[in-house]
Amino acid sequence: MKGCTILIAEDEVSIRRALVDALQTDGYETLEAENGYQALELLLTHEVSLLLLDLNMPQVSGFQVLTAMKKECPGIPVIILTSRGEETDRIKGLRLGADDYVVKPFSVGELLARIQAVLRRSPERPKYPVIMRFPEGKLIPETRTLQFDNGCSAQLTEKECELFLYFLRHPNRVISQEELLLRIWNSRVRASETRLIAVTLTRLKDKLGSDSPSAQNFENIRGRGYRWKSEIPS
Repeated sequence: MKGCTILIAEDEVSIRRALVDALQTDGYETLEAENGYQALELLLTHEVSLLLLDLNMPQVSGFQVLTAMKKECPGIPVIILTSRGEETDRIKGLRLGADDYVVKPFSVGELLARIQAVLRRSPERPKYPVIMRFPEGKLIPETRTLQFDNGCSAQLTEKECELFLYFLRHPNRVISQEELLLRIWNSRVRASETRLIAVTLTRLKDKLGSDSPSAQNFENIRGRGYRWKSEIPS
C-alpha cells in the first residue's frame, strides 16, 4: 500500500503539515487542499488512493465534497476528521459515504492504522471508467475507441475521449467552457483566450459522423457553454 497517494483536505495549516510529514515518513505520496473546492479539483485531476477529509472547511464543506464524490469520483475511500462532541457530524459523514473517521486530537499511529485498514478493504479502483453508451454505439475509454453498432469503429485522441466521456457522464447539463478547460485540460485559461474546446469538439463530431444523432446532440448554448442532449440514463 505504500506509494499510494493520499489527499489531505484540512484548512488548519499546522494539522495539514503534520499529516503530510507523518504520511510521507510512512511512505505515502501526498496532495494538499485547504478548502473543499481545492479538494474536488484535485480529486478530479489526480489519481488519489484515499481522502482525509475535514468536515468543517471554508467555501465547500466536507459534506458537500462527499456528496459531489458520489457522482464525480465514486470508489475513492474517505476517512473523515472530526472534533470531539461532533457525533452527529460523524454519523452524517458516514451516511454520505465516508469509510471511517478519526477524532481530533488523534495519534499518528491510530491514523496510520485506520488508513491501512481502509485501503486493505477497499477494492482497487479500475484505471479506466466503464464503457459508456451513445445513440450509435459505445465509447470504450480504455482503448479510446468509438465502437459503432454497425461494426465500424473510430480512434479518439486522449482529449477527444476525455471530452466525450465528460459529456456522457453529465447529460442534459449546460457545462461552461471554463469547467471543461479545468476538468479536461487542467487549465485556468479564460475561454475567450483559446479555441481548444471548439477544435477538439469539431474533431470529435467528425469522428462520430457530422450528420449523426450523436453529433447533433451537442448544443452550443450562447454565452453559457455546451450541452449534450441525451435520453440514455446516466
